[in-house]
Amino acid sequence: MSPPTRLPVPPRPRPGQQRAYWRAPSSASALALGLVGVARAHDGLLLAVVRDTHTAQALENDLRVLAEQLPILHFPDWETLPYDLFSPHPDIVSQRVAALYRLPGISRGVLVVPVSSLMQRLPPPSWIANNALD
Repeated sequence: MSPPTRLPVPPRPRPGQQRAYWRAPSSASALALGLVGVARAHDGLLLAVVRDTHTAQALENDLRVLAEQLPILHFPDWETLPYDLFSPHPDIVSQRVAALYRLPGISRGVLVVPVSSLMQRLPPPSWIANNALD
């Protein structure tokens, strides 16, 4: 029986740096595998910024399969435009509030966020802590 193959771990930020840039692997599952490897070795929460909601959901599904006990959070996009006359779906609002509520209590894991979600303002952490369970 041959010894288990050790999977490569993508580079982490060097001392004094806050981020490391990766070239996109040829498949989404390879990206998820790399993120899981780094998340297990990193003391803290990883932020995975992806291009859109569809990519975020696919990455989150792959991460859940590969990560076992590692917390995986998804911070969804509103899926509405700023000038739309209707509100986002209540499930999306609930997922966003739940992710924000869980963030302070997570010391290790992966947060998957579409880039459009990073462009939006958020309520202060104290508001989330006091109003999320109402």
